[in-house]
Amino acid sequence: MFRVLPALLVLSAALLAACDRTPTGSSPYPGGPTADGKVKVLAEASLPATSLSAMGYTAAQLGQAQANGLRSTTLPAIGSGLLALPSGEFVGITDRGPNEDHLDASGKADGKIFPLPDFSPTLVRFRVEGNAIVPQAYTRLTGSQGQGITGLTNLSGEELPFASQASTSPLAFNQSGMDTEAIARFPDGRFITVEETSPSVAILSASGQVLVRYTPASKTLPNAGYPVKNILPDVLTQRRVNRGFESVSLSDDGKSAWVTLQSPMGDAKADAYKGSRVLRTLKLDVSDPLNARVVGEYLTLGSAIADYPAGGKQADLKVSDTTWISGDKLLLLERAGGLVQLFVEDFSGATNVLGHADEGKLTFENTATNLGALGIKTSARTLVFKSTDAGITDDKLEGVTLLSPSTVALSNDNDFGIGDNKTGAPSKLWIVQLGQRLR
Repeated sequence: MFRVLPALLVLSAALLAACDRTPTGSSPYPGGPTADGKVKVLAEASLPATSLSAMGYTAAQLGQAQANGLRSTTLPAIGSGLLALPSGEFVGITDRGPNEDHLDASGKADGKIFPLPDFSPTLVRFRVEGNAIVPQAYTRLTGSQGQGITGLTNLSGEELPFASQASTSPLAFNQSGMDTEAIARFPDGRFITVEETSPSVAILSASGQVLVRYTPASKTLPNAGYPVKNILPDVLTQRRVNRGFESVSLSDDGKSAWVTLQSPMGDAKADAYKGSRVLRTLKLDVSDPLNARVVGEYLTLGSAIADYPAGGKQADLKVSDTTWISGDKLLLLERAGGLVQLFVEDFSGATNVLGHADEGKLTFENTATNLGALGIKTSARTLVFKSTDAGITDDKLEGVTLLSPSTVALSNDNDFGIGDNKTGAPSKLWIVQLGQRLR
């Protein structure tokens, strides 16, 4: 359950109850768009140096993590997903924890280093005070017996986990491990999250216990420390390595969930797929969260990499979060080098390809395929935000949540100060007023 900061001296039950408080008075966020139609940053906050011991890790564990190559133990990454609570506070979620590429003798990546292998994905409840993010409580994700699930990979064929760069033998796989990347909350206080390894969807109790994990049909995970139901289309096992689900949206009534792949499927080096822009989005009926059903599968067309200032390969483009707007409309966060963009994705006119003859193949992702000739329509998209217009230079934004019809909050993933984070950048939050209403 929520692990309370010692200085707060507040019972965990009270912290959980805070998630259900209704706001008093009017919303502090603008209900309408900016007068000039341009985006505007209303607030920016950073997480001060915060020891990972606040998440429950011992001095011995952190000392070993540093010996394994973790450069900092005071840069938690709490923004891989983001949601706003009725109380005015936020909940962020970490990913699988500190990690970076493990290199073989030739300098080629052959797995991932997990310098703190006991790390388990964690929910962080926080408030914003001025320009500071102030953590209130931590919830480590656990299995049915209360054990931390870890962020380690599950099976052979996935990234090999190593403890350090010096390690020549990998750590054991863990079928309970998840690389969580987004978060949404049901009206009754339970959570839904996704992860990018399998990829999969998971339902969490209010206290962080994994109640069920939904995986592709052929990924049964019999040794996971919680229930697993393999109800997702099996074609998803063909996702690119570590490019599964990084987004989840939940309707306000808690009955419909949407998840979008981070990248197109298919070998990014193969001619047929390296230029692909086609992403798959699932719609799930979660009116009974523990017995979810896939009721839709749709296609989304990502931007061309040429639209991004850093250029690069089409495979560099990523969808890192979505949040529900209304009906079949989602706000989608797309990013690549030098830019983050928000699009309204409208699936109301998109073709449901669930049950289509080619659904189980990579026909849709093949750049030679004419989707129109197959009678398939992708979601319709409208651009509503560019980070460069707001003066935001961080291009690793991974969380978005709607605060009002024209105001959003954005969060970054600072990678725990390892891997891509070469500057020691902290976790950050931005509150942005848009130039148009979304609802």
